[in-house]
Amino acid sequence: MWRFTTGALELAGTPLPAGAPILIDIEGINTAPTRHSHPHVLDPHRPTLPDLTFGDGPHVCIGAQLARLEAHVLVELIRTDFPDACLAVPFDQLQRDRSAAHSCRLRSLPVWPLGAVYVTNALKAANTKIEIAESK
Repeated sequence: MWRFTTGALELAGTPLPAGAPILIDIEGINTAPTRHSHPHVLDPHRPTLPDLTFGDGPHVCIGAQLARLEAHVLVELIRTDFPDACLAVPFDQLQRDRSAAHSCRLRSLPVWPLGAVYVTNALKAANTKIEIAESK
């Protein structure tokens, strides 16, 4: 997302003149370790702080409230209907679609809907082995 400086400023030790283009890394929004001790960990109990997920002021996303409601409904549905669900692959092996400059969507979300313990026991009962590569 491109933005432009409204006046001369220094950003991370680099002086920028007024009108300089700045490319905002959308994937990095709200991940500053100075704001959250573990910014990449989903913590539903984390204190709510002002953020830039949906923009701000005149640039606020018109669909922000709908997106928040949809996310809330989805999380509640998964927690209620699949309380034991877990990822079928390590988190760092999830495949992302980076075809758009501003997007980092998941290509798929492989899960064990009944939980890893159930799957492990079922595989043992069927005398089947699986191997999961360790993350690097």
